Amino acid sequence: MENIPITNEQEAAVAILFASVMANNKPMTQSQIEQLSRMLVLSSKFKSSSLNDLTIKALSLQAEHGSRALIEHCAPLILDDFKETLFAMCCELMTADGKIDDNESEILAMVALYLGLSIENMKMMLTTYLIRNRWNVQIIEQE
Repeated sequence: MENIPITNEQEAAVAILFASVMANNKPMTQSQIEQLSRMLVLSSKFKSSSLNDLTIKALSLQAEHGSRALIEHCAPLILDDFKETLFAMCCELMTADGKIDDNESEILAMVALYLGLSIENMKMMLTTYLIRNRWNVQIIEQE
């Protein structure tokens, strides 16, 4: 396995979040960046961490290793009581437009697999977010 310098659960979780959204070299939209920032700020899991440092590290490792390697390496560092929450955070980010494509579905399945979630639980959570976000207003990004 590649040498990926992730040392704690918070680093691993943020790396998985970025790896999920940026899979297949997909750039993050401004709304995804804002949503991810809010998620991290509002989660007590990250209250003692520098979100700026976690973000810089995750983005650097994403660019160097890619999504698949990062998710595979980081998933074992996530504690059991945070696995479902982290997967829900990934679902929330990736289904913001109320749909997912085949590549996004594959990435979410990989996250669930490496986190050890059951297929039934994964499908239920993903379906919930798709239904919840189906009618969200789409924010058009300015270039």
